[in-house]
Amino acid sequence: MLKNKIYAVVPVYNVEKYLKRCVDSLINQIYSNLKIILVDDGSTDKSPEICDFYAEKFENITVIHKPNGGLSDARNAGLEACFSESLNPCEDWLTFVDSDDFLSKNFACRLIDICEKNCCDIVQCGYEKGDKDEFSSFDRSGKITVCDSKTTLLGYRMKSQCCAKLYRLSLFENEKFRTGVLNEDEFITYRIIYKCKKIAFTDEKLYYYFQRQGSIMNHIANKLKNSSHKNDWLYAYMERIEFFSDKEDNELVLKTYEKICTDIILRYTEQMSLEKSERDNAVINGEYLRTYRYFYKKMMNLKTIPFFRKMIYIAFNICPFSAFIISRIRPLRT
Repeated sequence: MLKNKIYAVVPVYNVEKYLKRCVDSLINQIYSNLKIILVDDGSTDKSPEICDFYAEKFENITVIHKPNGGLSDARNAGLEACFSESLNPCEDWLTFVDSDDFLSKNFACRLIDICEKNCCDIVQCGYEKGDKDEFSSFDRSGKITVCDSKTTLLGYRMKSQCCAKLYRLSLFENEKFRTGVLNEDEFITYRIIYKCKKIAFTDEKLYYYFQRQGSIMNHIANKLKNSSHKNDWLYAYMERIEFFSDKEDNELVLKTYEKICTDIILRYTEQMSLEKSERDNAVINGEYLRTYRYFYKKMMNLKTIPFFRKMIYIAFNICPFSAFIISRIRPLRT
């Protein structure tokens, strides 16, 4: 019996230095029925040639060359290719891999095994973050936790990033990534999760987030002051509030208020780590704090907030600088 296919969508833009490592990690997957879709998003370096080299050499690799449209546009092009080929999206699977990241050879086989054994629609694995060319240790099986969508959305384990996950392909039918924005995953991840019946988590580190100078998120963290997209994250949360309000799920609306407050604490802390001249005006003029306190009053009605988190929220409301001090002892973003 032929194993169900996994589609791996890899947006590619000017990553000639890292692309081979990423594609090799996909080629070397233990799981055999893997289709790799490389989406060259108008690269101006040697990335297109590298993509073509792999496509000529391996039958399971397809390359899409397109004008530059950004990460979301590239992912959408990859999704379209997946649905054009898949004969049964309800049985096939999907993963997104950033082209400067790489995978453990066990990534695909472990995640599809977890999904199929637990009848799940999504599984999220653990990940390592850094600037190395390989994982720091061998894979170790971690505890597997299975939740329904509501529990997942109310919890703290699900990351908004689309990577380091395996999805049932059909979840993305009639869904597209928002183009022309940053924090694009925040606009779609909750919608995908809401469709699921069961979601699994494993702490096993199977994905490597490579952090390099010049990456999108590194740029935003340090250059927020001059970014025209600095509030995209908040726009995404406002859409999320509207979505759950339409579903008449007040608990998930309150949870979104909490996520806004958490994000403000993280962003405030990052900004306070910069030189004063580099900080976003929203920190300097108190806009961050006014926004926080507006949603804080609403968020504190959520009964599922753990005691320690609630204490952090209260402390930030009273003395915002306390979050900066805490981050020196225990980083708030992992």
